Amino acid sequence: MIDGYEVRDDQVLDEVEHGDVVVTVRRRLLGLPASGGGPPLAVEHSSAPGVGSGRPNVVLVHGLAQNKHTWRLSRRSFVAHLVRNGFDVWNVELRGHGDSRRLGARNATSIADYVHDATRVIAACPAPPFVIGHSLGGAVVLGAAARVPVAGVVHLAGVWTFATGNATLRALAAMSRRAAPMLTAAPVRMSTGWAGRVLGALYQVTDIAGYGFPIAGWTPGSLERDLLEERLAMGFDWESVEVWLEMSEAAASGQVLPAAAPFAAVDVPLLVLTGDHDPLVRPVDARRCFEASASSDRTLLVLDPFEHRVHWGHVDLILGTHAPDVVWRTITEWMSRRVR
Repeated sequence: MIDGYEVRDDQVLDEVEHGDVVVTVRRRLLGLPASGGGPPLAVEHSSAPGVGSGRPNVVLVHGLAQNKHTWRLSRRSFVAHLVRNGFDVWNVELRGHGDSRRLGARNATSIADYVHDATRVIAACPAPPFVIGHSLGGAVVLGAAARVPVAGVVHLAGVWTFATGNATLRALAAMSRRAAPMLTAAPVRMSTGWAGRVLGALYQVTDIAGYGFPIAGWTPGSLERDLLEERLAMGFDWESVEVWLEMSEAAASGQVLPAAAPFAAVDVPLLVLTGDHDPLVRPVDARRCFEASASSDRTLLVLDPFEHRVHWGHVDLILGTHAPDVVWRTITEWMSRRVR
């Protein structure tokens, strides 16, 4: 056992951070037993081997229908970067996703379920951690930070309002709302693996297929071909219809996702990062989160080619060619300045 977790696997490995930088990481696959009405959850704990507790902690939360591969691939690993820079990393897979699904965690019925999952992982950390959420995971960590103490929040291409400025997503949301009675007649979950395969096939034809596509969200040339194909093949997961319908309601109303709304009254350090060419989470959605926050220590950064080398999309904001030098460094330096 470790901090209430069951250790399911424990190994020391060399992981490529980026380029020729290789980091030795101790990685343990942990199972958080069901408790407090929450299901069992799978968490990857990555740390420097031979180093005891006491290092600052970071909890990573993926987005809609994604999994742990949001944060690490075979040749580019934000997880390894964090470990090398002095952090212990808790990479959670929300209920219904990845190894949590294999542990028996059924689908979520609402985004609030995900907030409950993240809250449990945060509360199990040795000390209040930094929390980083991508896409829908951004809304999840905001909701969790309103429930339990955290050292700071990184809202990375995160949802606050949803689909602002994206007519395609709003149309898809409207169609989903009209079909809601049929979709909710029985428990349904959706696999997005087909989307990854389709996008991968399109990429075989042209890199431009990813530009502006409302699911992929990468910009041309932002990510090496083999890494993008790996991300599409491994990172797309299952999602429940109920969660998508909740997001569809937010798209229709233009209102803040209810699960994230309580964060507006919380005063904790906040870093909001968004890409200028991200079709899934437009800069306007990120700016609304920043402006609504009561944090006395808040920063908004819109990444663009004028100050940050290239245009930035949804996926390449984490794993793109320039992400290590721009995004990773920004996040790590921001957290390091706030380590108590």
